[in-house]
Amino acid sequence: MTETNFLPLLSILNRRKWLALTTFSAVLASAVAYLLLVPTEYKVKTKLMVNEQQTGISELGKDLQLSTYQTRQSDPLATLAELAESKRILTPALEEVFPQKMKSPEVISLRKTLTKKLDVKIVPSTNILELTYQYKDPEIASKVLNSITETLVAEKSKTIRSQAQVVREFLEAEIPKQRELTEAATSAENKYRQQHGLISVSEQTSNLVNSLENLENQQRELQSQLQNNRTKTQEFQRLVGLQDREKAYITGQIKQNQNLQTLQNKLVDLEIQLANARSRFTETHPTVLSLVEEQDKVLQLYQQALAKVSPASVNVDPNKITTDELSQTLITQFILNEIEGLALQQQLQALQPQIAQLQSRLVSIPRQQQPLARLVREKEEAVNNLKFLESKLVEARLAEAQLLSNIIILELSPADSSNTTPSKPAVLVFASFFGLIFATGMILLQETLDNTLYQDLDLEKWLGISVIADLPNLPEINLFADDKALFLHDQELVEPYRRLLKTLELDKGEKSQSIIVSSSISVEGKSVVAAHLGTVSAMLFRRTLIIDGNLHNPEQHQLFSIQSSPGLTDILDQGFSLGDLIQPTEIHNLYILPCGSLKSQGSLVLESPEMKSLLKEIKQHYDQIIIDTSSLDNYADAITLGELSDKMILVVQPKLTPKNILENITINLEKQGIKLRGLVVNHVKKRRKSNRKF
Repeated sequence: MTETNFLPLLSILNRRKWLALTTFSAVLASAVAYLLLVPTEYKVKTKLMVNEQQTGISELGKDLQLSTYQTRQSDPLATLAELAESKRILTPALEEVFPQKMKSPEVISLRKTLTKKLDVKIVPSTNILELTYQYKDPEIASKVLNSITETLVAEKSKTIRSQAQVVREFLEAEIPKQRELTEAATSAENKYRQQHGLISVSEQTSNLVNSLENLENQQRELQSQLQNNRTKTQEFQRLVGLQDREKAYITGQIKQNQNLQTLQNKLVDLEIQLANARSRFTETHPTVLSLVEEQDKVLQLYQQALAKVSPASVNVDPNKITTDELSQTLITQFILNEIEGLALQQQLQALQPQIAQLQSRLVSIPRQQQPLARLVREKEEAVNNLKFLESKLVEARLAEAQLLSNIIILELSPADSSNTTPSKPAVLVFASFFGLIFATGMILLQETLDNTLYQDLDLEKWLGISVIADLPNLPEINLFADDKALFLHDQELVEPYRRLLKTLELDKGEKSQSIIVSSSISVEGKSVVAAHLGTVSAMLFRRTLIIDGNLHNPEQHQLFSIQSSPGLTDILDQGFSLGDLIQPTEIHNLYILPCGSLKSQGSLVLESPEMKSLLKEIKQHYDQIIIDTSSLDNYADAITLGELSDKMILVVQPKLTPKNILENITINLEKQGIKLRGLVVNHVKKRRKSNRKF
């Protein structure tokens, strides 16, 4: 940050230094008064840690360590903190420190204030509990706090042992009852197994399933063999021409009977002879008739012999009986295949009852197993409960015998006389810190409420309008007679006005012949600025005219010691010529058009068409025209003339110009389309360094 950036801050501090010093001193004085009034006490501290690791020998002891003072929704550290401040801990702790003085006034007073002075807090993000106590005597404070800490640990151990005792007594009464339940459940299971023959259900079921699977495999094998047998039977029937095994058997018997074979051979010979005879003779020929008669006799004998071999229910066509060896072999195989098929059917029929019996037994096992499973489950639960209770009884006895506590003392308090409260250095440091904050706040508040414009305010950043000149604080002079030399020959006074003129002239593409000089209020020195600006313009060899357009409070005639009328209002109202009323000054090239006669409706003169014509005429005779107008807080004269002029500048003066009025005026000028060239800061004590380009 540059030196220039520090200047506004230094200016603000310089303006508000007495307010800041008063606020800071008040806060510091309050801190000193607090230290004088509040008695000094000594502060001691101990630390405890709740160990989350289970340290008991038995599991029950470990559980009791973690569950003491803890519920499902509670925080063990918070519960322990509340316990540390309870009478259950504080009273035994005091009795330990003052065994014979519990009724003394000092101990009674200490007991009353103990809860207020004892501070118990949980160290964030840890399992550590910090106990702090303050008292006027450091030795007593240390003894009391250490006693509270040790009593808290002892109370935790006592509570664990008490709970373990309650658990042990409960288990000793409950275990005999559980043994009776276990024996009853075992007896019920054994009785049911004996009634239903269920020794090992899983093993029995597995054996039945395996047996059923074997029988079903045999059944499928026999069915496959039977199917093959039936296929062979159909093939034999097709080859032999017999439809059942009885005919096949009888045919075989016939083929093996010699008498039937002889008669059959004879029938075959007769058939041959008859065929030959019929080929030579007619049917009525004696030879044919003789052969037919003989054939009938042999056939009758064959039928009689066949009747002895074949049952009456089986008709066998003698003509279809073959006698060759292949046919005999096929018939024999057909009969054997039929016999094999009968055997397969008998085996399948024998398997059906066995399969049905096994399936029935498998179906009945689940029904029998459900009550058994319930009995087994009840027995197992009873046995497990008994084992659990017996193990917990052992753990309860161990926990009752142990000195258990999951509270670890990390730090006991020594009798420290250096740690006092309140801490004087800390109080003074905090008081100084907050005093600075309050002083800064008061400065900011005062700056916010103060509506005064100051020299150090960054107007360009605040209003968005350029500051085109910083004008010096002029001495009490006028521009008449010898006083003008005090101004014109002082370069430090002239140069700011000269730079202002150059700034207005160097605006590219914009005329600067007629310039309106106005201000937000009437006391900011705009008339003096207009007069001196015109003087410097004339000094630079420009024919310059200053028009006093301030119809409400004209000042140019006083600054130049000339007559105020006739003037501007008289030219427009009474028809005076311009040359008759413009008055020269003792400054070369500088002329004044005074205000003229003041009238109640003088502002209407500025709104008239003649005013526009007058300015047009003036521009033809003068190089530079500077118009001094009324302030913008109450009058619109500057706005009217601004529409007829080339540029407008606004004069502001630190410690006089109200910030709110200045801001409203700049906003209104922008809304009305009046081009404000920039701000001119008047009465600057010391010219600031400027980076403005001219």
